[in-house]
Amino acid sequence: MSADPTGQPSLVRTGAKAGLAFAGSVVKGGLLGVILGGGVFFFYLSQLNGPGNGGGGGGGAGAIVALITTPSVLVAVLLLLFVAVYTMLGVATGRARAMQHLVAARGEAVAQRLGGAIAGRIEAMPRAHGTLHRAADWLSADALSKQLAPVLGEGRAVRSVVGFVLNRLPLSEMMAEWQESRAAHGEPLVAPGDPVQGPVQDPALRALLTRRINETLQEMAEPSRTPLYIALGAHAALLGVGLWLVN
Repeated sequence: MSADPTGQPSLVRTGAKAGLAFAGSVVKGGLLGVILGGGVFFFYLSQLNGPGNGGGGGGGAGAIVALITTPSVLVAVLLLLFVAVYTMLGVATGRARAMQHLVAARGEAVAQRLGGAIAGRIEAMPRAHGTLHRAADWLSADALSKQLAPVLGEGRAVRSVVGFVLNRLPLSEMMAEWQESRAAHGEPLVAPGDPVQGPVQDPALRALLTRRINETLQEMAEPSRTPLYIALGAHAALLGVGLWLVN
């Protein structure tokens, strides 16, 4: 079961590759947190015994609070938090890597199916003037996920993809573009439907939705390295401040 009837990789294989990509990125993030985050933390602890960093005199809770609120100790606590920061970055990257596999294998099919589902709901909307500009209010990620379940399967992954697309699609702008296109060709705002077969399908609307959904999925599947660079810069700056405090 390596491919479905359309010649695309099977959902099982695609899911396995996406899962491995996610797990690999999470492991890398965890290792980066332990090695870099933990390494810098213990290096900084070794510097706390330097000049001007003797323990507080006396004992009791007051001495403990005073020690914890010392700037150099606060820096150590913040440095320790970067272990979790790098791990979370690994999780975020893993999600993007998994989505890359999904988009590469099923992106076109997902865009077509989701575009068709959204178009069907828009075509079935009331014909009142201005109603189409509020198309986003008529669309639900849960309802669309259930409608697409026979094709895309069920689960949080499908729900998250549909939700991401709905949140990113400029539906009002797209509806205006579609209406202008129909007006330019002398076509009615919405083609009248058959009372038995339902509203007429609009190929132009479906093509527009499919194209914009595919672009949104491509954007979703591109992992950004900017958060990692920001974390590395903040980590280095914090270590520099800490070394300045202890020396």
